[in-house]
Amino acid sequence: MALYTLLRARKDGGRSYLYERFGLYPQSHPNSISTDGVIWIHAASVGEVFTVLPLIKAVNTKLLVTTTTPTGAKVLSDKRLAHVEHCYLPVDLPGACQRFFKHHAIREGWIVETEIWPWLYACANQNDAGLTIINGRLSPKTSSQANGLLATTFRRALQGVAVLARSEDDATRFVNLGASHSLVSVTGNLKYAHPDAGQSDEKPAVLINRPYVLAASTHDDEEQQLAVAWSSRPTDSAQAVEARDDPLLVIVPRHAERGATIQKQLAGMGIQAALRSSNETVNSGCSIYIADTLGELQAWYSYALACFVGGSLIERGGHNILEPARLGCPVAVGPHTSNFADVIDTFSKNDALVILDDAAQVIEFMHNAITDQNTLQAMAQRARLHAQKSEAVLTVYLEALTRSEISTHPGK
Repeated sequence: MALYTLLRARKDGGRSYLYERFGLYPQSHPNSISTDGVIWIHAASVGEVFTVLPLIKAVNTKLLVTTTTPTGAKVLSDKRLAHVEHCYLPVDLPGACQRFFKHHAIREGWIVETEIWPWLYACANQNDAGLTIINGRLSPKTSSQANGLLATTFRRALQGVAVLARSEDDATRFVNLGASHSLVSVTGNLKYAHPDAGQSDEKPAVLINRPYVLAASTHDDEEQQLAVAWSSRPTDSAQAVEARDDPLLVIVPRHAERGATIQKQLAGMGIQAALRSSNETVNSGCSIYIADTLGELQAWYSYALACFVGGSLIERGGHNILEPARLGCPVAVGPHTSNFADVIDTFSKNDALVILDDAAQVIEFMHNAITDQNTLQAMAQRARLHAQKSEAVLTVYLEALTRSEISTHPGK
């Protein structure tokens, strides 16, 4: 654990990552000590930060937000939220966790999704910091593997912890894992909340002056599959593409730091790709653009002719389709979408997205979007309407968290 933390600090976390992961804070480091204590929110990485952002923006009080990764910290920093203080979550060792709670006077902790750390939870209990797991989710695999000593550890950790679960299935799994039935409720999926609720609907700036289709939040092997299929389009497809001023396939990897690696992998396959983080120009012999920069995904969705949402061609479980749906971008996913089974099912039943089997079908879908946009616009509008219907979930969470804090701190 120490070696991994040191290596990650040298790679991109820096000195603050190294110190804070072990609960070490210099005297100059800001702390969250106040008369009433602070609300602490933990969002492990980029996905969890984006999930909880609507809630962070809606809570009108000082917040301490922790992440586990530097990329998650960067996304939070880019939002420039004046009421938010950030530090890294301590590793799950007693000394590190005790120092964390000593430095930050925490009255309430909201843990995003599935972060159950025994020492952290024990120290929260010792410091009278009530914990609530928000947008709680547990996969069948995780819950089925919790047996023996691990099951006992989870059961102890979850004593007294409230859970606001995404679905009935998630709620049942938390109860089976050891959470108290009386403290578990179903509040829906926080990822459905609009990330910029109440803000301007003005479109972001155009990032590239070329028509393009988008592969977003992709993982290792998905980029290779899509690039091969894109590069081997039939001749008639290539002619159609030329008629539309040579559209690009823009790839936005889930983890931006993989950009250079993806470019090298594709080069080894004889496929040329330009890298946005290096300010590389897309020349006439290049039809793939790797957008390995943070904070630009909404802009890419806003002007894409169509998009594929990754993590779904491989057994990763897929990623959130609601952002492109809200922006009226036609959406396709692969066969592996267990992370968002409920919303995928709703959208599919209402003909608001396309579920495809492989990369070849994804590229065919994108080709159709390039050659005949009108065929997909009705589907995109249905997706937009269903995304808008789900946005009330933020109000449900705010009300539930108010009740949770009252119940865990009846004297306040």
